[in-house]
Amino acid sequence: MAARPRRRTYTNVPNLYVKQDRRYSGISCQYKDQRTGKFKGLGPDLQRAEKIARQLNVLIGQQMLDDEMKALLAQGGDNKKSIRVGTWLEEYMNIQHEKLQAGEIKKGTLDGKRWALSPVLKKYKNIKLSDLNTVLINKILQSYIKENKTTMAQRIRTCLIDVFAEAIAAGHFPADKPNPAAVTKSPRPKVRRSRLTLETFNAIMEWGKCNQPAYLWRAYLFALVTGQRLNDVGKAQFKDVKVVNGVKYLEVVQGKTKTKLLIPVDLRLNAIDVSLKEVIAECRDKVVSAYLFHHPKTIGKAAAGSKVRTKSLTLGFTEAVRALKKDWGESDPPSFHELRSLSERLYRQQGVNTQELLGHKHQTTTDT
Repeated sequence: MAARPRRRTYTNVPNLYVKQDRRYSGISCQYKDQRTGKFKGLGPDLQRAEKIARQLNVLIGQQMLDDEMKALLAQGGDNKKSIRVGTWLEEYMNIQHEKLQAGEIKKGTLDGKRWALSPVLKKYKNIKLSDLNTVLINKILQSYIKENKTTMAQRIRTCLIDVFAEAIAAGHFPADKPNPAAVTKSPRPKVRRSRLTLETFNAIMEWGKCNQPAYLWRAYLFALVTGQRLNDVGKAQFKDVKVVNGVKYLEVVQGKTKTKLLIPVDLRLNAIDVSLKEVIAECRDKVVSAYLFHHPKTIGKAAAGSKVRTKSLTLGFTEAVRALKKDWGESDPPSFHELRSLSERLYRQQGVNTQELLGHKHQTTTDT
């Protein structure tokens, strides 16, 4: 049995169909439009038909791609962007509650976000999230800046940046657009608190050693040598000294950021010629305690050896500062936190990497 005769292939151009035209003993060329599935005749000239088909493939292909992209953006944007600000902020706070339960944030952080977002909710609750643009956000920020509430403006901005980041992740805001809160100018609060100088610190230490319990001035000294925050100073324990590869370190897990630091106990602050090891040794006394800063004897409800409250540390520092009777002008007297700032400045002059010591993620934070 003879094989079926093979069909002749006239062209390999996509969407171009060529067949024999028995009427004219030649060929007939047709182009199939992929959008409609309909054919359009291109005549018997194969070379001309191939040229036209290639051009149509490019033009129609690009148009189909553009239409598909528009459809995708419409599907992922218009419907979900229609969510109201009030509805999304409610969802956002639910996400924050989940983070709180997972131990990712603290209750204070949750409350702070709710407080910072309250003016946004009050003013723009019923508008679409997609309509909460940079202009409207900037109006809120400027209203607080004009009232000298720059810190509040800064907190609102920070929270809104995270609000839109979560919205993008949830598909409620287009990912191809910039975060409208992030592009606003960051408010810079004026520092009203006076900077603590080394001269003032030495005066505070001198007065504290004569007039205050030892645990107070020891805490001031520890804060300056380590550069750590008040809460991390207050919770320091003797067991936090660890040996790693034969070297002794003080392990600090920062309460604010959960950053883990290992500070060599041999670290010495040259400006006062005191090492961390010497400060820790100074904190040991006849009272058995796990904490560096502890009560030497039972006073009221505070048992001997129990941890000193951080509030007591900051109140003690404030008392020592006021005792100097310095004129701070229009600025507020330095607080306990200024010990961290002074530590950074002194160690920077010494050539120590203060970003690592303070546990900052970004150098800009250290530079502030």
